[in-house]
Amino acid sequence: MSDTLETSRRRLAEARQGGDTDDVAEALALHANALLQQGQITSAQNELDEAAAIHRARGRVYDDARCTQLAGTLCRFAGRLEEAKKRANRALELSQSKGPIAVSAHAELGEIALAEGNSAEAAKAYRAALDAGEGTGLVDPARAALLRKRAAALTAAGRYQDAMHELETAHDLLMRSGDRATATRTLIEEATALRHAGRPSEAEPIVRRAMDLAGQVDDHAALADLHLLVAARALDRSDAAAAMASAQAAREHALASNAPTSYIGAAHAIAQLAEAAGDRQQAYETLATGWATLADLLGGDIARMSFELKLREMRERWGGPAFDEIKETYEAHRQRTTRGPAR
Repeated sequence: MSDTLETSRRRLAEARQGGDTDDVAEALALHANALLQQGQITSAQNELDEAAAIHRARGRVYDDARCTQLAGTLCRFAGRLEEAKKRANRALELSQSKGPIAVSAHAELGEIALAEGNSAEAAKAYRAALDAGEGTGLVDPARAALLRKRAAALTAAGRYQDAMHELETAHDLLMRSGDRATATRTLIEEATALRHAGRPSEAEPIVRRAMDLAGQVDDHAALADLHLLVAARALDRSDAAAAMASAQAAREHALASNAPTSYIGAAHAIAQLAEAAGDRQQAYETLATGWATLADLLGGDIARMSFELKLREMRERWGGPAFDEIKETYEAHRQRTTRGPAR
């Protein structure tokens, strides 16, 4: 048990012994936070539910709503979406759909809708969160985050133009607040939405603008995703050489920023392009090296999930003997380079 968790557990026990329900409610919230840090989601949610019940009995509506909304979020984390929805709606009722709690509760309903695969409902919920934040001092970065969430839901619903409008607004808010890195991310999201909309040529100036912003501050994570977009556009033009160059650049930037999702995407793209060009050795080596690299970063299970299927499909396409020969060549070369020169 961590020191923080043990301390919070002891404080809760002392509060219960003292008999002051206000102290118990405060200790429950602290203990819930410590439990959450240890990954004990359901236990943390139970503590928040108990704290909410104490606040309810004491007539503290705001604190009841706050704990109820947080408990709902933890229900969603645990995959119990109906319970999450019930708590978020109760928090809305308690807040009378006004103020910071209403913003959080509406946003939570948006997250639940996305988890249910209902992007249209999610977009409505995020719009309601934005509306609830009007006149409540919702700061620009928080408003931008909600706009980006709504844009993602709109993109999933096929409403690309509406998504781009939200992203443009979010970009302006972020630039005004000085968060250039997240502003660059909104440009990437806008270019991605345009690509999904079948308008890749319109995305090109946005990608160039984002490249400039990311390059100025060596934002390697953003550059990785941007090079992946450039690679996809090159494939649209049937320019395999340009696509390969961009995919390789994306992989390098992903490594520099420890961005596993971008690294996986780049490795898959390189392997696909290499195989299409007839270079089976490079195709296999890219996936095998990717597996080893990701295992070092995130562990063997995640690496296996990311690369095993692709390698299995490759073996089926090439046939067992041909695949095994290329695998043996790769492993022999790796052993030589790892061992170093003979003395």
